[in-house]
Amino acid sequence: MSKTTAAGPVSANKLILRPLIGLMSDQPPEEIERHVVREIEKHRRLRNDAVMLEAKVDAATDSDTAREASQDYIQAMIAVHAQQTVVSTLLDILGYIPDMPRSKGH
Repeated sequence: MSKTTAAGPVSANKLILRPLIGLMSDQPPEEIERHVVREIEKHRRLRNDAVMLEAKVDAATDSDTAREASQDYIQAMIAVHAQQTVVSTLLDILGYIPDMPRSKGH
């Protein structure tokens, strides 16, 4: 089941951040796009951090280290999933996936 909001069609089961719809309602598309790009970049950084933390969980050699690494990984994944909701909502508002700037090498 889907419905239409100011941001377009939205699934009844999809989590959206309604406050973002209000914040972006008076913004021009190019400003929304700038926010989307920044939030996608932030999501990628959070995801990369979570991947590194997952490797620490896998490499842990004792239970205390494994427990601490696991807690850090879970906290990182919460941030990744929360940021994914931000990105998803902003993409719904924008209505398209913007071109992303080339990523910088590490």
